[in-house]
Amino acid sequence: MKFILAFTMCSAITGFCNNTMTLPIKFDSWSECVGAGGKLIIDFSDKMSDRINEDKLYMNYFCNETMIDEKDS
Repeated sequence: MKFILAFTMCSAITGFCNNTMTLPIKFDSWSECVGAGGKLIIDFSDKMSDRINEDKLYMNYFCNETMIDEKDS
């Protein structure tokens, strides 16, 4: 079993969230996926702080189990 990381970007001002996106990486464990989601939020916050403050942006993320073909991994 592998895990994929999915996330959305939302605005607290408008209440709008963009379409859910996924990272092209498959993780070997739930904890690796959750850790990568936390890092994604930190990196986003560091790089986009002006826009985050201006548009009151926030990010949600979640991990999902996925069945993959062994030849794809």
